[in-house]
Amino acid sequence: MSKNLTLEIPDEVFSNFQRQAESKGETAEKFVLEIVLKNSPKINGGLSEQEKDQALEELMKFSGSVNSENPRSGDNEQIDADLAKEYGKDL
Repeated sequence: MSKNLTLEIPDEVFSNFQRQAESKGETAEKFVLEIVLKNSPKINGGLSEQEKDQALEELMKFSGSVNSENPRSGDNEQIDADLAKEYGKDL
């Protein structure tokens, strides 16, 4: 099901939409609808599989980008000991 929506926008904004739409071989209405769909919240509130894959790919660019130069920096027992030493408490 779909609904009609009438928007009142300035002429220069419509002209810009129309130029961009024409450059893609589309109508201004279709061009604006694509913008609305791309920028609106997802109906199910989640990301599509393609969006999840893209987000993971972007995140993985940072994987391994920090080097603490401490071979035990991922050791939870060492982290607990360091925190206890720093804050003077046994964890």
